[in-house]
Amino acid sequence: MPSVGLNALPLESPFSGTATYTRSLCTHLPRLAPDLAFNAYLRGGILQAPGISTIHITSPIDRLEGAVGARASKLLWEEAVLPGASASRDDSVLHYPYCAAPVLAAGRTVVTIHDLIPLVVPGYHRSRQSEAYSRFMGWAVRRSDAIITVSDYSRREIIRVLRVPENRVHVTREAATDGCSPDMEPGERVHLDARYGLPPRFVLYLGGAEHRKNLETLVRAWKPIAGNMRERGTALVIVARFPPADSLYPDIPRLVRELGVEGVQFVSAVEEADKPALYRAAIALAFPSAYEGFGLPPLEAMACGTPVIASCATSIPEVVGDAGILLPPRDAGAWSSAIHELVTSESLQSDLGHRGVERAARFSWRQTAEATIAVYRHVLAA
Repeated sequence: MPSVGLNALPLESPFSGTATYTRSLCTHLPRLAPDLAFNAYLRGGILQAPGISTIHITSPIDRLEGAVGARASKLLWEEAVLPGASASRDDSVLHYPYCAAPVLAAGRTVVTIHDLIPLVVPGYHRSRQSEAYSRFMGWAVRRSDAIITVSDYSRREIIRVLRVPENRVHVTREAATDGCSPDMEPGERVHLDARYGLPPRFVLYLGGAEHRKNLETLVRAWKPIAGNMRERGTALVIVARFPPADSLYPDIPRLVRELGVEGVQFVSAVEEADKPALYRAAIALAFPSAYEGFGLPPLEAMACGTPVIASCATSIPEVVGDAGILLPPRDAGAWSSAIHELVTSESLQSDLGHRGVERAARFSWRQTAEATIAVYRHVLAA
């Protein structure tokens, strides 16, 4: 029986989008391809997926300290330790679910590239070593037998930037996480308030805090309507971690203070299991990101029946379609108007909520897994 090896390194960061992608694949792949065996290789992290063998392997230099040591350990694991372990188990295909690939592998290789942010977004890298790693992996993934990506936009970018033949790049769209539905659970709002101290009514942002997320525009859009929102008992809740400001991360809390913007509340993080309830509690999700490979938060919000205001940039229109309000990412005035209109119109909230649920139902992890299996079969037959 042919076997597929899965690089489960993303599970070391269990709340990341790549970890969600990896777990979701592992959940569905064995059920949909009983003629294939699956091995998941972990350095750390936890995976519970019936039908998948989990193999823990470590690098000889895993205990090196500091950022340089961590990068060196990760690179050795990706380029030597994992390919060697996969070869010893005679995997027919080795799948890396993020933008990395082994230079040498015994079988076929498949890589999922969610986006090309490390290669195309200015200021992304904090060190020369980080930039060198991204460029090396940009070269390495070109050698893979197939590339999977998650949107038509990302496919076009991969073909353009990496100069990969079109027939080697396949789109398998992502889906909302389990639990994302409009059905409220008893006591969920009480639980949220006790854990996070949320305001009674709020517009939500949930996601990363890098410059590309464009939170500056959201803050500037909130300022002229903050007084009106206060009268309506409505705040802006930003769920994101803000490391020290640098070329990658802006200092959004400082911007709020300098502009004197009222009614903005910061929450550093929420538990993964609490996200669906958080979406359902919000009046709307505001997602002004200027660059996404896919854009899971808008899809998750729509699946929960929460209206979405999002930017019309990169892949986001493919996710939201006509089920949300799409705006130019840097037009703060347009964002102010749209947020005000949505907060003050229950009929618009209801309309977008219903349309969002219908839109989100078009995406499923089962479909993602089926399309991924088709890529495996394609490279095995080549």
